[in-house]
Amino acid sequence: MASPTSLKLVLCSEVRLIDLVHMAAEKVAQVAGFDEDDALNIGLAVREAAINAIVHGNGSDPTLDVHVTLTADDEGFSAHVTDEGEGFDPDAAPDPTEKDNLLATSGRGMLLMRAFVDDIVYSRRETRGMEVTMTKRKPAN
Repeated sequence: MASPTSLKLVLCSEVRLIDLVHMAAEKVAQVAGFDEDDALNIGLAVREAAINAIVHGNGSDPTLDVHVTLTADDEGFSAHVTDEGEGFDPDAAPDPTEKDNLLATSGRGMLLMRAFVDDIVYSRRETRGMEVTMTKRKPAN
């Protein structure tokens, strides 16, 4: 790949739009050179980050946007997902593997994200909200 390819999406905080984010992330991962299975998993990780931005960061307020930047380059794939709300504290999220949380209907998104990408960085934005940066490196040949 000669130069990076980036796709930027801005969507209002409505969960019904999440399939667009997933499909875009999966396609950009394929552009980066990941096979179909890895691309699907990367798409799932970005999907979960965007759902967290909508629900937990923006409180599902449709007047607040979620910004997603997807990049394919020689190193692999990266995604930046930001919300415009109060953000969220990733350290305060309950552990979905604890006995009391095993049957919960939600709370596994961050676990899935960690399983499918190599690095995740959470950072509070100077203005408002959070930014989640995820990277998946191409395997060495």
